[in-house]
Amino acid sequence: MNRKWLLLLSLLVMLLSLTGGVFGAEHAEMPAEFEATQYVSLAEAQAMAAANSHDVKLAALRLEEAQVQLEQAQAAQIMQPSPTLLIQAQAGYDLAMQGYIMAQDDLVLTVKTDFYTVLQLENMLNIAEEGLESALRQLNVAEMKFEAGTVTRLDVIQASRNVLNSEAGVVQAGHGLDLAVLKFRQSLGLALDADVRPAAEAFEVVERSVDLEEDLRFALENREEIRQLRVAVEVARKSVELADNEYTPALELRMARLQLEQTMVQFEQVKQLLTLEMRQSYIAMQDARQRIPVLEKGVEEAQELLRLSELMYDADMITANDMQDAQLAVMAARNDLVSAITDFNIAQARYRHTVASALREQ
Repeated sequence: MNRKWLLLLSLLVMLLSLTGGVFGAEHAEMPAEFEATQYVSLAEAQAMAAANSHDVKLAALRLEEAQVQLEQAQAAQIMQPSPTLLIQAQAGYDLAMQGYIMAQDDLVLTVKTDFYTVLQLENMLNIAEEGLESALRQLNVAEMKFEAGTVTRLDVIQASRNVLNSEAGVVQAGHGLDLAVLKFRQSLGLALDADVRPAAEAFEVVERSVDLEEDLRFALENREEIRQLRVAVEVARKSVELADNEYTPALELRMARLQLEQTMVQFEQVKQLLTLEMRQSYIAMQDARQRIPVLEKGVEEAQELLRLSELMYDADMITANDMQDAQLAVMAARNDLVSAITDFNIAQARYRHTVASALREQ
């Protein structure tokens, strides 16, 4: 009997060990690399967005459709020659190609803007957190001075209020950052809960040489609306040429000439508007660049004033309110500088987009 019980007990232990292994495998934790946040560079983010973008996919389909229409128009010339139809089909393909390139460039601008916005708000959150640490230190100093009898309770209350304000600033900065990260993921075509964030980069000015007049000439030759109207003028001019004969009714020729004049006026109007847009974009970029050195000096000045204020506060020469003003001045100056650098980098990207520089690189 004892042998039977021992045998049953051994079988039971084996069964429990096997089932324990199975259940253990089912409840094993995921490896750390699957749970860690994925940090992507700007180039990686742009590649990810291009692979997921519906706009880029639609532009590619429109390009393929334009290719088919061009082939149909070329084939139709055998039985029913039509110079205007062929011009329109060729122009349609060229514009679809340009549209595909610019759809990619639109996406590049969007991703770059969202990428730098996240970095900007991360910097602002860090500044807010440093401000909170400083406020906590000053509260500790105020409490020690109050216990020593060198300051009033009002100083402690003011320092406590400064801490509360700093805590609210940290929370507000965190919420802004969270929303910016969600927008960044949306631009990449990812789920909003995907744990993907921009990789940290040096927060500095990335300046490129710009030749406004050369860029303006290029844009006036290659922007999509310019090329569309140029084709429209060519088609209208061809229609006048075909209608200018003794077999075509005079009213039809007159109508063709009116359409040509209207198209030429529209063409000149768009060129003027584009020139204005280009110059406005250039000025915005230059204004953003010129703000940066001034704001850098502002940060330097605010930090020095804070250093002096801390010494004066320790020596009971200024109040807690004066100390708080100095701390807020540093935070404001640093935030302004971060915003200016972000504005300039994004302004450069928008200027490049306005010029249609992506077409120049093809």
